[in-house]
Amino acid sequence: MSHKILISKIAVDKENKTLGKIIRIDKLLGKTIKKYKPYAMILVKIRFKKKVVVPIDIEKVVKVGGQFARFDISKEDFDEKVKTAKLVKAVRETYSGNIGVYKTGASGTMIFDPGNLKHKQKERKR
Repeated sequence: MSHKILISKIAVDKENKTLGKIIRIDKLLGKTIKKYKPYAMILVKIRFKKKVVVPIDIEKVVKVGGQFARFDISKEDFDEKVKTAKLVKAVRETYSGNIGVYKTGASGTMIFDPGNLKHKQKERKR
């Protein structure tokens, strides 16, 4: 089955409850085996909040017909994935991108210390 036919279909679960719309197919690392596998990226619209993109393994597709693609997943399992995706998105949005500190080195050059993790050098006794 070609994965391109899944794009722009509406994803539904076992009980025909709508999960979201498939917007693209990405290759991501698997959970147990570290190989790239195709995942359907499902756009979930949450009322009065921002949209969230949730990956679902393409191997869970049971049936494709009309404008729907049925996945072998329950609504509760999908809601758990949505919660984790929302947390990841929130962390990425609040991350400033530069938490390091520029310091002057011994020779007078500027050194970037990511995370300010390096300890201060001990003073030499005279």
